[in-house]
Amino acid sequence: MTEEQDEPLSPTVKKVLDAYLNALKEDSEIDDEAAGRLNDLLRKGKVPKPENIDVALFPAHDDKAAS
Repeated sequence: MTEEQDEPLSPTVKKVLDAYLNALKEDSEIDDEAAGRLNDLLRKGKVPKPENIDVALFPAHDDKAAS
């Protein structure tokens, strides 16, 4: 991936991300919504920060924030 946000992803990177998303969706331990959020994050065209990956995979729930 690139550091620049405006650069499009190469066809090879797109193929890798497609295969990765398919593998995530086939894994019964990974929520499809989390896989979708991670996919969206990775396709932005720049290297995501670790905390953004955590938020994509494990979003804060309103009921946990209230306690």
